[in-house]
Amino acid sequence: MKHGERGGGGYRRDWPARTLSVSNKFMGLLSSRRLGPGLKVAVFSVLLCVVVGLGWMLWRRFPLHKITDQDLLREAVAEWKKAGEPGNGPNYQIFEQQAAQGYYEDAAATGRLFKRAEDVQWSIVELVKIRAEAGDIQGAKNSIKSLAGSALQKKAAEVVALIQAHDGDLSGALETIAPFGQSDEVFLAYGGHQIEMGDFEGALDTAGRTKSGYQLFYDIGDALRTRGEQSRARKLAAHMKDRKFAALFLECARFTLWPHPEEVRVIRATPCDDAYFEATRGKFAEADEVLRKNGCSNVSFVAVHQYEVDPSGAERLLRDTSNPQDLAFGLGQFAAVAARNGNIVEALRLLNDLQSVNLGEKNKPLAEARGTDAIHQIARAWTIKSGPKAVLKWARSRPTTEQRTWALIGMAEALGHATGRRHCL
Repeated sequence: MKHGERGGGGYRRDWPARTLSVSNKFMGLLSSRRLGPGLKVAVFSVLLCVVVGLGWMLWRRFPLHKITDQDLLREAVAEWKKAGEPGNGPNYQIFEQQAAQGYYEDAAATGRLFKRAEDVQWSIVELVKIRAEAGDIQGAKNSIKSLAGSALQKKAAEVVALIQAHDGDLSGALETIAPFGQSDEVFLAYGGHQIEMGDFEGALDTAGRTKSGYQLFYDIGDALRTRGEQSRARKLAAHMKDRKFAALFLECARFTLWPHPEEVRVIRATPCDDAYFEATRGKFAEADEVLRKNGCSNVSFVAVHQYEVDPSGAERLLRDTSNPQDLAFGLGQFAAVAARNGNIVEALRLLNDLQSVNLGEKNKPLAEARGTDAIHQIARAWTIKSGPKAVLKWARSRPTTEQRTWALIGMAEALGHATGRRHCL
């Protein structure tokens, strides 16, 4: 059939074939044999970057590796950097968590990101303190050595020595503080440890080794009063060789051996105060009635107590009578309680309601704080209940840097093994 003829049920057109001519010279350039070494390296580098980039994106969206608290805390730091490094540095809780979890190098790196000199200095000493509290005395002392020539070295040494003394290691504490010549506080800390252990004779001996030892006399008297052993004071004094020191002990201890009545002022309670008292006794129906009858605007105290046993009644009370700030506080507390009880769906609903409360532009920081506290609690409880994968996707979807950071911190707390802080120095 010729061009344009009708065949079968219609026309068939035989269009001339289009060909694209490519010069042999150009094809030769694409031949692997003709690629120069430099061009090969460039092509390979581009491909490698593409593969790595895709891999990183997939890793963030669909993490197949084990999610660790260390990863989450590093991501929290990265969130701060990605936001343009606002404020005075990363969230302090990131540093605290990294140090408490034993990621000392990460914590030191985070501390160096603080913008104020006093914050950087605080982080250095705080890291030494946390290491010592965790039992890593040698690591803490090595950190002190690295501060040679710095005014922080003495401060860090004092902190470690006090922790050692509090824990009953007087010889170690004195060795730590010896280069700096400060031992009075160490002896007092060790004396406090002896008193806690009930070694009053030992505490009196320790008091005699320092100029400020008389301060321990008040603590011994207080401990004897708590134990109901006031009569032991004179027996302890009788065994002291230095009679003047023994007399000083009895003089000081008498202020704490016996309870002293304090002046009591009676303030007339308001009906709203009565409602709060009823709530502490579990009488929520009576408390709710008093709150409504008297138009009390701050009802979250009662509502939060009530939520543990009557969630619907507590929420009804909060929504009916609260002012906006009280409502925001109460919803945040409800969300935290629901999360701790394992009801994540309810916690997320309450969080959404909380973030819908309008506190006005003036109170925007307060509204953000209420939200981030709830997010922190939800992320922690949710991770404990269900593991980190689903929670991580939710955490990364939070709309602000602060919210994402607190969600990551909450997850890290759930996955971590932080050592409890024991010393208030």
